Amino acid sequence: MEVIDEALRLGASFADLRYYRAKTLVVTSSEARDLVNNYGISEGYALRALVNGSWGYYTTSSEVTREAAGEAVRSASGQGNAKVYLLSPLRDRVRVREKYPLDRDPLEVMNELRKVREQVRAAEPRVKSITVSYAHVQYDKGYWSSDGRDLELSYSISRVSLTAVAREGDIVASAYASASTYLGYALEAFDVSELVDTLLRRLRAQLRGVAVKPGQYQVVLSPDVSGVFAHEALGHLAEADLAVNGILGKLRGKRIGAEFVNVSDSPQLDEPMAIGITPYDDEGVRGREVKIIEGGVVKELMNDRSYAASLGEEPTGNGRAEDFRSSVIVRMRNTYFKPGDMTLDELLEDVKDGFLMESVMGGQTSSDGTFQFGIQEGYRVVNGEVREPIRGAGIAGYTIETIGNIDGVSRDFRVWPGVCGKSGQSVFVGTGGPYVRVSKLKVG
Repeated sequence: MEVIDEALRLGASFADLRYYRAKTLVVTSSEARDLVNNYGISEGYALRALVNGSWGYYTTSSEVTREAAGEAVRSASGQGNAKVYLLSPLRDRVRVREKYPLDRDPLEVMNELRKVREQVRAAEPRVKSITVSYAHVQYDKGYWSSDGRDLELSYSISRVSLTAVAREGDIVASAYASASTYLGYALEAFDVSELVDTLLRRLRAQLRGVAVKPGQYQVVLSPDVSGVFAHEALGHLAEADLAVNGILGKLRGKRIGAEFVNVSDSPQLDEPMAIGITPYDDEGVRGREVKIIEGGVVKELMNDRSYAASLGEEPTGNGRAEDFRSSVIVRMRNTYFKPGDMTLDELLEDVKDGFLMESVMGGQTSSDGTFQFGIQEGYRVVNGEVREPIRGAGIAGYTIETIGNIDGVSRDFRVWPGVCGKSGQSVFVGTGGPYVRVSKLKVG
């Protein structure tokens, strides 16, 4: 490509060009108002040049020209130690086809959302407010590099979400339920009545839930909760930019869990809500499974081309950018515990005094490996029997210690959609796994 050739002529040892186009639609129905936001199209290019070990950048929302090469090369300042892993030439065109077409009249979408609101209202008179939203983003991406990559990728992400507040006396409950997919129109891809049932179950559980006595308990984490743990508590520690001087980087090759504990990050999964879909990352690397923990042993880190070169390892396909204005950094895709061979009943039957945690709402993690998650749906478990719901609870602990306390993994497997924020950028991700039992976890 001409602009890449020009960057090399001006002194760059490597250059690449990214193209990004996103078309977004958001439709919302709430008590306050019904709103259609057609955000139109965000489109542009990002040129990157490696000069004397330093990166230079140039972005534009118009056509890229030869002059862009000069801007990128000149923006690379001083002598640095940045490297890039060189790939073999490859030309590919990937289109992730929609099973359910997105081409819908926004007013038709709005009518469907109103029906969902009415369904919630009719089923639960204690609901004081309900917001139902639909959104989709259609992506077209391109990538070209001086080492011969020539790639184009098209896919879409669609989401439907329900948020409600209910009240009974002095008790106020709020709950959330959502579904996202790369398969097309979410309102057709999923049975929205199931989302309504989930939302109502969570609200009702909170309204009649009991407070938890803080302490250490046996806890069974659902696929939703184990997936969030895999992503938030463990996954970020396995991103090369955080791991090289962090906890997990120092534990590579060491055992931290039982042989049945396996955690991976993958570019694609045969799961409808695995929306971290990344056949190629934003550096032209073909995605592959990264085995973060295999057989209880810390094995691999996720990287981009720069960290791959610095570490002397092959790139994993985890270089991602939110858009053309954002730089590529190490990001997760679909992060999950792998299933084991137990059933949920077998996991529960050994719980004498503990909890089944079904859904997370909010939380925080730290680079030192500590985590804290709020629980929007959970239940007391006594002698293997699931009993009353709990309210206002959370779980907390130290990631490495918690993994060491995992003593059972079910054969179930589900993936849930999410949005991950890092360094001011947001990208779609999937999180998931089986039911996971932890022998000792702080609940409060």
